[in-house]
Amino acid sequence: MNKKILFALSVAVVAIVAIGTVSAIDFNLGSIFGPPPDQNVTLDGETFHIPGTFKENTNVTKNATERDYYLFKSTEYAKGYQNETNFINILIFDYENTQPDKDLINYNNGTAKNISGLKGFMYSDAVGYTFSYGKGNKVISIQSDNEALIGPVIA
Repeated sequence: MNKKILFALSVAVVAIVAIGTVSAIDFNLGSIFGPPPDQNVTLDGETFHIPGTFKENTNVTKNATERDYYLFKSTEYAKGYQNETNFINILIFDYENTQPDKDLINYNNGTAKNISGLKGFMYSDAVGYTFSYGKGNKVISIQSDNEALIGPVIA
């Protein structure tokens, strides 16, 4: 009977060590099977493309948060994504009964730019880049610390 208990304990110790070893190794299956597929994300009826290596950052999420600015009432939506080195944030300001004008779209006082066929404004600061454009009654902003990531998100 003692031999059975000793054998069971030995198997349990070996299993624990094996599990610990496997979890300590960072398997990079992406190098074997390729990167995960891109994600299509819908926010306030708009579709965006997020690279498969990015995971959602729920700290950025806003879902229909109402804001009352002096002359405008908006509903805000936001989603954030990040990988080991970069971030992508999508922000939508839905102004319901108001058609955003150039000044409202260019709220960051950026430079006129055409990205993925959309005319908007690019602004940069110490955190990264923001591209804002108007669509119907919405102002849509894509933020990232890597300007090259913005175009594919809205393409």
